[in-house]
Amino acid sequence: MTVPTAEAAAITEQIIDRGMSSFGATLPIDLADLTAATATATATVDDETDGRSLRRSHNRTAVIISLSQLIREGLLDPSVPQIADRAGVSHRSVFRYFDDLNDLVRLTVDHVVNETMSLREIPDLGVGPLEYRIDIYVETRLRVHAGAYAVSRVAGIKAQKIPSIEEGLRALTVITRSQMAEHFAAECDHSSDREMLLDALMVLTSFEAYDYQRRLLGHGSERIRHGWHSSLVTQLTPLTPLTPLTPVE
Repeated sequence: MTVPTAEAAAITEQIIDRGMSSFGATLPIDLADLTAATATATATVDDETDGRSLRRSHNRTAVIISLSQLIREGLLDPSVPQIADRAGVSHRSVFRYFDDLNDLVRLTVDHVVNETMSLREIPDLGVGPLEYRIDIYVETRLRVHAGAYAVSRVAGIKAQKIPSIEEGLRALTVITRSQMAEHFAAECDHSSDREMLLDALMVLTSFEAYDYQRRLLGHGSERIRHGWHSSLVTQLTPLTPLTPLTPVE
């Protein structure tokens, strides 16, 4: 069943307002903001407890960002020493900031989802001729997949053991499916099986399809773009409503 646009919008607002809310935690503040806050606090806050709390928050955020950086550099399962060294904290302190490694991974996925959420917006949603809408949709999906590629691979693997990541991925799928249904509403409405069509289009442009073509087949972005565009044209063109011909007098 396709989720109504209003419901999808509500889910989007939750994700933007609270980080990836289905993952169960509010994102830590941005490291750049935290650095500025640290400088201000050093000059104005004398309370030792507040200082320790701020340092803890700083180190916790540094660890999350360091893990996301290492993953993006190709280390999908870095060791605690590698993460700690990148963050500039002691190896033992990592487990003072997080319940366990799964907790750290979950918060790192939160961070990347929040960081790339704006990439999911489709310009001119549902507006324009089919070819234009296909171009826009393909570019949006490629941008999302490329922007969070390595972390998305980790999220897919870890979702099997971390239910909150699985729930978050399902929420993003709801949003994407609703966007697609609205973007190609004219074609979906003329399909004999609307839900089956949406299923096929979702699979065609999914992260799993992108990963398979990029990592296993070695295809570059241009090859993937061309293949997706051609496939969407094939799936949707026969369903485009015909413009009635103006009778010739």
